[in-house]
Amino acid sequence: MGTHTKSRWFAGVPQQDTTGTACYAFPHAGAGVTTVRRLCLELAGTFDAYAVRLPGRESRVGEPLETVMADLADKLAGELADHAGDRPVVLYGHCAGSTLAYEVARRLGPARVQALVASSHPAPGSTRREPTWALPRPEFLQQVVRDGYLPEQLLANEELLDIVEPALRADYELLEAHELKLYESGTAEPVAVPTVAVYGREDHTLRPAQAEAWSALTTGPFRAVALPGGHDLPGSNPSGLAAVIRDTRSQLLPAAAR
Repeated sequence: MGTHTKSRWFAGVPQQDTTGTACYAFPHAGAGVTTVRRLCLELAGTFDAYAVRLPGRESRVGEPLETVMADLADKLAGELADHAGDRPVVLYGHCAGSTLAYEVARRLGPARVQALVASSHPAPGSTRREPTWALPRPEFLQQVVRDGYLPEQLLANEELLDIVEPALRADYELLEAHELKLYESGTAEPVAVPTVAVYGREDHTLRPAQAEAWSALTTGPFRAVALPGGHDLPGSNPSGLAAVIRDTRSQLLPAAAR
């Protein structure tokens, strides 16, 4: 598995030997490790690849959901540092997972984090959106559909919605409350970590300028990359996304850090 420490927070993909660098993939709001597993398989061999599993979903379904970003990022940074051991890490986040990956990168710093890769999400604090997590079910789930997290045809399946809605609401509260605070206070802090913002050319939820805004959140090298596909790059274009993540070290990092 290539892991130094077993943890309920992370799910790895099988491989023979450790690569020396660990890559952690943060799924989108309400999601579990299955949504980034194909990406982790693509990354295996270049990295020890792990999907991040948050409380309240999959094997952790009975655990309390997290709704305060600072609390969750503190816990996750500690768990990730213990899990990685002495390996440097690359953090990848998809959509809402990008903000959580950024907060973990802020806590761990450049001594541990080689690069941050964010896909399909505006830079935290750069865009204002009114909170939606407390809306009644029909309005809330319509917003989830617009954001690309839920196929519209599933809105008629009340039994399934009963299962997925709690994690979705918790993650929306986690994200929206935090990003609204950053926007209104202007307190989003840059990290001294090389950063890549990736977006799909057919993504109707994100403008290129919103991806470029990640440049203000790093004091290290930055680039923005457009890939074929829509919002769900880990699902629709995992090989292209994996290539971007693999290229971070060769294109952004000094030779001594590779």
